Amino acid sequence: MRLARVIGNVVSVSKHERLEGIKLLVIEPIEPGGKKISKPIIVADYLSSAAGSLVFWIEDGATICKWMGKKSIPLRGAIVGQVDMIDLKDKVIEG
Repeated sequence: MRLARVIGNVVSVSKHERLEGIKLLVIEPIEPGGKKISKPIIVADYLSSAAGSLVFWIEDGATICKWMGKKSIPLRGAIVGQVDMIDLKDKVIEG
């Protein structure tokens, strides 16, 4: 699992049939201290996350498919948890 901050929504007029009904969000992967570690990516959201939320996400298509009970979903990642707070020695990051 990795950490990220939700930075936006994806609105699509048409998409792959296996993505129908799946909410898509733009996330920015971060380190536990809050520093950005890569470019933003689009992932599936099954937990009703909102912009600004701190989340856990996975980047394994096979796990996403097993979790959703589907054979194949064209996704790069999915949000699998929402984080309330990270308490580090010198810093607290809230979701």
